[in-house]
Amino acid sequence: MNATAHPSPGSGPPPDALPVSVQSLGSGSSGNAFLIQRGDHLLLLDCGVGIRTIRAALSVRNRRLDQIDAIVLTHEHIDHVRTIPQVIDARTPVIATAGTFAMLRIAERQRHPIGPRQSIDIGGMRLWALPVAHDAHEPCGYLIEMAETRITIITDLGAWHERLAGAVEVSDLVILEANHDEEMLRRGPYPPHLKRRVASGVGHLSNRDCGMALAAISRRGGTTPDVWLAHLSDTNNRPTLAETTVREALARHDVQLPVSALPRREPGPVWTPRHVPVAVPAAGYVPYDEPPPAAKAPTQLGLDGIAGF
Repeated sequence: MNATAHPSPGSGPPPDALPVSVQSLGSGSSGNAFLIQRGDHLLLLDCGVGIRTIRAALSVRNRRLDQIDAIVLTHEHIDHVRTIPQVIDARTPVIATAGTFAMLRIAERQRHPIGPRQSIDIGGMRLWALPVAHDAHEPCGYLIEMAETRITIITDLGAWHERLAGAVEVSDLVILEANHDEEMLRRGPYPPHLKRRVASGVGHLSNRDCGMALAAISRRGGTTPDVWLAHLSDTNNRPTLAETTVREALARHDVQLPVSALPRREPGPVWTPRHVPVAVPAAGYVPYDEPPPAAKAPTQLGLDGIAGF
């Protein structure tokens, strides 16, 4: 596993084309995890779903837990880290920000910190951290560059920021939060303080804001990615409503993209690049200097016990 501070011309994953796949094992407050495979290499991005779900997904791929190349974490909230004690062994590398590591009990030798101007290479996959505004200590999404494709995963963020656009623009698969419908949240059963938290700049992204962000990026050109909508609220959203709202936002800007909502509690479809794998140059993403606004009180505000968030 190698870490680099900046991309250089011609650097990055080797130009050999290998089979690539991505699968969500669950996306919502009840648990989040993604399996990302390139050839013989496997990453588990977030570790918040049940161990049986993870084992079953690995079994389909003829793999075991100890054959995961690395666990990659977006932040420390329980729905993203719940199953770490059952998955990790003494040799498993863990990739996360320093703020996330500060909140978890991970052995120092297994820690591979990543920051906003750094990347980590593993198994021909280059990971860039994408800092986001969310009520955790140092949350992030990820851009994953390979010789065959690029993938952006951003599942928990209170507000969209232009600094994230560069990663989305170069990606073939974009996994972006569409947590709630604003009207359902306003009229729904949550207490006022919880509604304010969800709708805040360090809470969760709405269907409308998700669609507006994708539309603003897509109309500038670049790739036409497949879009998976992630982390839908069971109480304040519906899959068909999220898909419709995002598609309508895209249509208003004469943009059409394949859009589908991920299942909350079970594995979703397996994504593979739509086109015949062709080696793509690395360093399509340029790191930025400005950090996202920090949450004043990094806490999940007791949401763990509230069903359906």
